[in-house]
Amino acid sequence: MKEPSHCTPKISREATAQGETVSIYVDYNHPLLQLKRALPWEALFAVMTRHWRQAGKNTDGRPGLSWDVALYVPLVVLMLVKTLKARDMEAYLAENAVARVFIGRQDNRSPQIRDHSNIARAYAALGREGVEEVNTLILHVAKDFGFADVRILSSDTTAQELPIGYPNEPGILRGWAQRCGRALTKLKTRAVLGVDAALTQVQTILRSVKEHHLFAKSKQDKRQVLTRLLTEVGQWVVQTRRLVQGLGARRDRVTQHAMTTLKVMHEVAKRLIPQIVQWITTGGVAKGKIVHAGVLQARAIVRHKAGKLVEFGLPYLLSRLGGGYGFGTMLRGVVDESKMPVQALVTYREIFGAQATPTLVVYDRAGYARATLNALAREGVKALGIQPKGQGAWCVAEAVRETVRSERGKTEGIIGTLKTAKYGFNKPKERLWQTLEMAGPRSILSFNLNKLLRDLVRADR
Repeated sequence: MKEPSHCTPKISREATAQGETVSIYVDYNHPLLQLKRALPWEALFAVMTRHWRQAGKNTDGRPGLSWDVALYVPLVVLMLVKTLKARDMEAYLAENAVARVFIGRQDNRSPQIRDHSNIARAYAALGREGVEEVNTLILHVAKDFGFADVRILSSDTTAQELPIGYPNEPGILRGWAQRCGRALTKLKTRAVLGVDAALTQVQTILRSVKEHHLFAKSKQDKRQVLTRLLTEVGQWVVQTRRLVQGLGARRDRVTQHAMTTLKVMHEVAKRLIPQIVQWITTGGVAKGKIVHAGVLQARAIVRHKAGKLVEFGLPYLLSRLGGGYGFGTMLRGVVDESKMPVQALVTYREIFGAQATPTLVVYDRAGYARATLNALAREGVKALGIQPKGQGAWCVAEAVRETVRSERGKTEGIIGTLKTAKYGFNKPKERLWQTLEMAGPRSILSFNLNKLLRDLVRADR
């Protein structure tokens, strides 16, 4: 996307003539300014610049509009501290004097420093890896100040719920058909032959979904409509496969995007149809079942919680250091709870070094397995605070068990805090996978930044 300017249009001459210049005192010990002085800006600049360069931003002084690294680095950090979206961040910068001092633009008289679209680009260009690297730097800062106790590592798995409805088979196919319909509508604007027939088939699929929801009452009726629905989906795939092959290599951006969407939907149908057929014939849910046509990584995660047996979203392993700072990892594939304490140690060493080893590892009874205990002991963990199953024996003394129970409760508390509206770990608003996979690490980073800010203020007092 071309970026003719980083800024919103300047205010008019009339507004300038009527405006007034005022002087606002900002306390040197304001919490945000204490945080600013504590952060490792040189390392933050290096990390963010590298990821922006990889994303194609002009950080090296090439011809054209250069990427203002000196502004975007503190701006993105402040956005994460305040847990604001791009539009809210634009308004916050225009109105808050402390925010201007934080980003180093207190002498700029223009009320609008950056518009929301460029703020959103700066955040999205970091990517998940960039957000996680920044979080690593914050954890090291907390450790250096003595706020984070790296001798304690407490972990647990959770689910990042996504804003999707209950994934019944017709509902999944409806979302799939709607995506296909939008792609075909784009091709229709390019006068592609055969699009009208494919669009008609999409409407047929959507009518069958509506019939399933509204008129199929008995189990037998629902099965008949769902079987017919699968036949209609298969016919659409055959139609559009020939259509895509006939287009060949088109250079038009709109056509290319629509073709990519159709190819992805073909692959989704190739996996989804056999899974639905298995459910119809056997009554059992297929392993790795697709629950959303747009987010293929989403899974049904059995939690056995009161009032919520299953959560639909992304599995996460969240870890907490002594002192309350956290980090997390999105889990891929099948989740084996008994191996999660070892996985937490692997992530811990990615942050603090290959030789770093916590003194105490805490996990609930799901992580209790002889192979896991032996692996942690071989890695040098002295106290294995993993609750035993059944009548099994603890691996730590009674005095340490009180610490284990306390850390377990605090870990659950942090997971609950991350899932509040402030940090937005659950049901994030992002829709593209590129930014959706950043939502979990972003929530954790925002939590750590706010915790560091509070600890700095508490230590100063």
